[in-house]
Amino acid sequence: MLRKAPYIPKLPDFLSLCERNYAALYHLLPSSTTVGASALIQLTAHDIYRVTILEAAPFTTRVKIELSSGQQHFFQPSFDVQLYHDARLAEVVRAQQQWRFIGVYPYPNNTMSQPDEKRQINLLLRDWLNLCSRQGYCAEPVVL
Repeated sequence: MLRKAPYIPKLPDFLSLCERNYAALYHLLPSSTTVGASALIQLTAHDIYRVTILEAAPFTTRVKIELSSGQQHFFQPSFDVQLYHDARLAEVVRAQQQWRFIGVYPYPNNTMSQPDEKRQINLLLRDWLNLCSRQGYCAEPVVL
């Protein structure tokens, strides 16, 4: 039986991904940096996402990205992203109900996470940001 080599994260590749995500997400943030401020991003007539500032500090900001259109979908994507302004990095810290991803998961595991789950969830953010840049537009920011 051929054994698969263990996953070894490549830090420069991951940091590059986080840098690109920061650059793309930064332009979608609400103009106000106060907690509760949000911006709407409309992808289709029925798919509207809300980017809400959850925490704001001098060097970091945590935002929540969630589908906020009025229709109920089977899958309601939602994730929190931590932005590190001094390093210009954006990292997903929560996706759906899972918090704090580790660099490498043993496989198999109880949560059925992939060995590179942290990288995969940040690639999902990259794909969502690419979709926004191709067909989304920002509505007026909303302050709650």
